[in-house]
Amino acid sequence: MSDQFFIVLVLYKMSLSESKTIQSLGKFVSNNTPLLVFDNSPTRQYEESVFQHENFKIQYVFDESNPGLSKAYNFALQKAIERGAIWMLLLDQDTHFTADYYDEVVRLLQKPIPNHVAAIMPRVQSHEGDSLISPTQMHSGAICRPVKVASGISKLAVSGINSGTLLRVNFINSISGFSEKYSLDMLDHWYFRMIYKTAHAVYIMNSCIYQELSVLGNYEATISLSRYQQMLRSEFLFVKEEGILSLLIFKCRLLFRILKQLRFTNSGYWQASLRQLFT
Repeated sequence: MSDQFFIVLVLYKMSLSESKTIQSLGKFVSNNTPLLVFDNSPTRQYEESVFQHENFKIQYVFDESNPGLSKAYNFALQKAIERGAIWMLLLDQDTHFTADYYDEVVRLLQKPIPNHVAAIMPRVQSHEGDSLISPTQMHSGAICRPVKVASGISKLAVSGINSGTLLRVNFINSISGFSEKYSLDMLDHWYFRMIYKTAHAVYIMNSCIYQELSVLGNYEATISLSRYQQMLRSEFLFVKEEGILSLLIFKCRLLFRILKQLRFTNSGYWQASLRQLFT
């Protein structure tokens, strides 16, 4: 990839060889493409701090404390600034990238992009290709709905997911980096919100990538109770920062969520929602 990019991949309990992201994107990138891998796994997976893997030249950073995404991205941001990169490309381990995506990114960055464009984001579908994940619109109460929009600079205020998104380095630096209040969940929605709060814009790509999101299915089976509690805290913080109306709408949503969770085998889910309701 171009020197304009600084690429960061966050791993958790998965090797590079197992990662759909590496398997797919590795087919298109040039040999020795620099890639910062921030590993949040419980145990170190690679002894070397710099090594070659397929077409990537890996800089490997391990943190057994599992600080989440925001600290990993902030570490990568400082490296991107040191290298003079214009864009940061965010990757997670479970994304399937296409040749169309890679080719479009290369073409886009060969053209002048207006300075007020702070993010370039692809269209994202589920791995099965039957549901649109991104772009979305974030409404009051953290109601997130996919939207179909034309490619180019979006006239709508949109949001999306981390993986596959390019963020302008000087924009992220201007807002003091990635908020560590959102260590994992809602971090993507937070920086998209900041883009529009600071009168910046988002460019929607024409191409599509494919993502596996556990929250799309039965999350009792795919998300642990502790993980769900973490999600709840992030949602609550996000809506609280938007104001009282957004908070009230979120609490109404929690009521309906509790009714669904009463059918779960593990009562801990509805109890966690109930506690959050009265927070």
